[in-house]
Amino acid sequence: MKRLSICLAACLLLAACAGGARTATQAEVYDFGLPAARLAEGPGWSKLALEIRAPYWFDSLSIEYRLLYDDPLKLRSYAASRWAGAPGLLLAQHLRQQLGVLSGSGRTAVGCLLRLELQEFSQLFDTPLLSRGVLQGTASVLDARRQIVAERWLSIEQPAASADAPGGVRALVAASNELGRQLAGWLQEIERDGQLKRCPATIAG
Repeated sequence: MKRLSICLAACLLLAACAGGARTATQAEVYDFGLPAARLAEGPGWSKLALEIRAPYWFDSLSIEYRLLYDDPLKLRSYAASRWAGAPGLLLAQHLRQQLGVLSGSGRTAVGCLLRLELQEFSQLFDTPLLSRGVLQGTASVLDARRQIVAERWLSIEQPAASADAPGGVRALVAASNELGRQLAGWLQEIERDGQLKRCPATIAG
């Protein structure tokens, strides 16, 4: 009986240790926070759909960073922190909230497609203590026949308040907010120039 009690106690101790190890290694999960405020008045660009294209490694939930002072070609990721969804999906949701555009994968009839070719979305460390969130890519507006109406290169940087995953996340969310503002201004500009005539039901300039 005494031997059985010792065995049970050992099993309980091992289970407690295993549970503690799981708790200690549980990742911190981040998204873009509460829904973003709408940048366009009225219906927004209700006949403009959004599509984000990104390299296949953006399908990962990893929060990525580069050490420019060590090896800028090496893409690293935080072991104890991750995104709640693939970065491209989180960014697409954020931009749809800001611009009032539709999903590019839906069946709703749209006039044009706003396509973002995402090339960089990571935290860059210039020194061990100095980093920034960097978002780079190409934005294009395509008409119903998928002909390019307008196109522009985007490169946005926001400083990170701390040299860790929380600092990188906040810098990248700030860069995403700025991306939405730049896209809204760009869409209004090309519409005033008459370049969105092939996109019905867009916002008035």
